[in-house]
Amino acid sequence: MQKILEVRNLTKKYCEGTVESLAVDHISLDVAAREFVIIMGASGSGKTSLLHLIAGIDDFDEGTVLLKNTDFGQMREKAKTIFRRENIGIVFQQHCLIPDLTVYENMILPMMLAGKMAKGKEKDSVKNTILKLCGQCGLKEHTNKYPSQLSGGQQQRAAILRAIINRPPLLLCDEPTGSLNSAQTEIVMKLLHLLNKEGQTIILVTHDIKVAARGKRVVFLKDGSIDGELVFPETYQDSVTRDEICQRREKELLHFLQKRGW
Repeated sequence: MQKILEVRNLTKKYCEGTVESLAVDHISLDVAAREFVIIMGASGSGKTSLLHLIAGIDDFDEGTVLLKNTDFGQMREKAKTIFRRENIGIVFQQHCLIPDLTVYENMILPMMLAGKMAKGKEKDSVKNTILKLCGQCGLKEHTNKYPSQLSGGQQQRAAILRAIINRPPLLLCDEPTGSLNSAQTEIVMKLLHLLNKEGQTIILVTHDIKVAARGKRVVFLKDGSIDGELVFPETYQDSVTRDEICQRREKELLHFLQKRGW
């Protein structure tokens, strides 16, 4: 399958006085189009740092980041911002919705920033697209509400839809279910699974085994380096339901993690 992201020897150093530490230590990683990659590791292992470097939020000290064969990491700040806006959607643990805007206004904002707002019939088409997405995710009745009027799960679903409204090739999620209960987590993961099934490439950071088992590949980080990968089979001969497949994956993942001191 065609690669969408190529990371080579990516390194991020932090200095405290005369002490130098590596948050990300010469990581190389390929991600194919339509993949759902999970990043796991103990706190401080470099998961969020890696995600921020891929997104261009932080600068790295060594290495390269190629997204769609474009050397994204070496761009000037303005060009990087434009490229990120068009090619990367980002979802954080805290939804980061703008509190003074409704759900609809939050979702349409990225389109306005990208200069994609139209008039007349095209504007109606944009509105219909947003309402359709909201309808698919149980938010159609909440489009005119403000974030403070939504539950945590509803806020996170709105944040995900905002992140993919411009159809970016890559979606980065940093602990998107970290502050949600199990029911809300299930709804959010169903949305991400649906997006991935429709072709969205996703990289997701999590500590949650149940969440990680919904991906296609798990990359484990330790001390800023990759310490192993686990690729899940699509199906199991003796497991026919989704719940059975998830349970098998959870057991495989737990064994994989325990071998690495989880």
